[in-house]
Amino acid sequence: MTSSQRNKLAAVIGFALIAAVVLGGMGWATVSTFQLAKLNVAEQHRRDVRLAVSEIDSHMRGILTSEAGRPYTDYLAFHAAEPAFVWAEGDEELDVEVVALPSPLRESGPLHNWIDVYFQVYEDGTWTSPQVPCGETESRSAATCSHCPCAALDWLKESLSVADLWERVARATERDRALATGPEEPPHSPASQITPRKGQDAKPRDPVAWRDYQRRSQRRIAAQRRSFPADQCVPVRLVEKHLREQRVERLSAAAQAVFVCSPPVYVGLSPDPVVTLWLKPGKGVGLKLAFLRTGYEDGKSVQQGFIGDWKRLRLELLGMIGHWFPEADLEPVPEEVSINPATSETAIASIHARLKVPEVPGGVSAAAWRNTRGFLCATWAITVAVLALAGWGIRNLVALTERRMQFAYAVTHELRTPLTTFRLYADMLSAGLVPAESHQEYLDTLNRESMRLSSLVQSVLEYARLENHKVSLNPVDTDASALLGAIAETLQQRCAANGVEARAENHTSNGQRLRTDADLVNQIAGVLVNNACRHTRSADEPVVLVELSSADGKLQLDVTDSGPGIDRADTRTIFKPFRRGRKAATAAQGGIGLGLALAREWAGLLGGKLELVARHDPRYGGAHFRLTIPVQVPA
Repeated sequence: MTSSQRNKLAAVIGFALIAAVVLGGMGWATVSTFQLAKLNVAEQHRRDVRLAVSEIDSHMRGILTSEAGRPYTDYLAFHAAEPAFVWAEGDEELDVEVVALPSPLRESGPLHNWIDVYFQVYEDGTWTSPQVPCGETESRSAATCSHCPCAALDWLKESLSVADLWERVARATERDRALATGPEEPPHSPASQITPRKGQDAKPRDPVAWRDYQRRSQRRIAAQRRSFPADQCVPVRLVEKHLREQRVERLSAAAQAVFVCSPPVYVGLSPDPVVTLWLKPGKGVGLKLAFLRTGYEDGKSVQQGFIGDWKRLRLELLGMIGHWFPEADLEPVPEEVSINPATSETAIASIHARLKVPEVPGGVSAAAWRNTRGFLCATWAITVAVLALAGWGIRNLVALTERRMQFAYAVTHELRTPLTTFRLYADMLSAGLVPAESHQEYLDTLNRESMRLSSLVQSVLEYARLENHKVSLNPVDTDASALLGAIAETLQQRCAANGVEARAENHTSNGQRLRTDADLVNQIAGVLVNNACRHTRSADEPVVLVELSSADGKLQLDVTDSGPGIDRADTRTIFKPFRRGRKAATAAQGGIGLGLALAREWAGLLGGKLELVARHDPRYGGAHFRLTIPVQVPA
């Protein structure tokens, strides 16, 4: 293995190690960044889910807190009160002890459009509603009732028995009470788990989500307890009994009834939370949601609450979180099933329902790739560019080192012959060892070697000038015939010195004008002719042909010889500096391998190009080079 090959191998191994370290580090960083992006996407999705759930819970908590703060008497069509004064007709002030006041629910109706009817139920099976006073239902037709709260109340009586209602309220109350006072750890009983859908694995338990659900439940219950009104003592039944007897539909301000106060009735509310019950849909009636609180009247339990239409409530709640999840949905959770700790982060504590949100569009990996692809692609592009730049730099460094070695070898090899001749002939002449008749021959040899040495130095200096971009053009106006004449003169001299037949042919139109650096063109032709003569002089019929032609507005100079041609292995290196043919015969011709490299650089300065047309010309068998230059040299 040569020194040059060892240097190249060392450079390749070094660059491969550097590239492996850099690419390995980038691969690790890319995987880590992508995994972190996936975690961020998943966490952002969970954060949005929690925000949406909290938004729904906060909204429902405000509604239920407001409803829990209603006085007991708001659920009565009329209730008794002790007025400061009462005015009768004729602006006469009446001295009364008790007056009957209508419920605000009868006067203004529900505050939300999804509430169908307010009602209360006694243990004896009596159903009443402040929106459907006693005696009104008998006077209304079925068509009228279908568009008023009495239709909802009638449906409720038919679909839910009092015993079933009390039992379900007790279970729901126990369930919510456990959330407010129970342990923080989620239940472990299999019966408390919501069964996952077919083909869907249950998620692992999430204590954080469970504690969040428990915290929201406790806040809801605490807010409702704070809003419960104080107990009351009013003659409620007396007022209602009188109204039933008189069948009064509405009391005007001028016709307030006057009553004698009966024994007081003590009414109040239980501190238990407001519970939610799902009512199964019936014929022509959709899914309903009942909100109930437990009260008492003289020690007897009473259930007060209202029915909400789930379809309208669902649309209202989903509209609140549409900016997070426009395709989300809400689904009821059965009362007999506790909230699953694995899915509690989507559970709505206020209405015992679950928020169904779509997965991240395209999946977490696709979303993470969308978020990081710009950064990762840019980073990889920069890394690859840096590696390519480093490889290019190492390659140039190796090439520069190799050129320097080749230059040192070529120059020392070429300098050794003339210097040896100079020293030997000088010693012989100074010592008087050369006969007088041979002096001229020795002097001619010394002159030839000095010219060879001068040419070598001139080539090296010219190459240095090209490397430092210090070569300037000297364009002149001329014509093709004059240019070919100068080249033909050089051709004749070089061919005569090497015993080669010279041929020159002009295929351009007469008088074709051009503006170019004629001296530089002549130098390029001289390089091509010199090479052709050195390689052709040992042929059987040595011939060097120079042709000048024009095509597509450009001038073409072709140099063809009858020599041995060029090996395929040399075609990639003949235009590189300090490179010579690999044949021993070619190497014996001398030269440092700068001629074609200089000629190509000069052709580029003229705005043209120098190329190898054929390694073995079909007519002459030797190499065929072509110089192409514009008729107008670029400024």
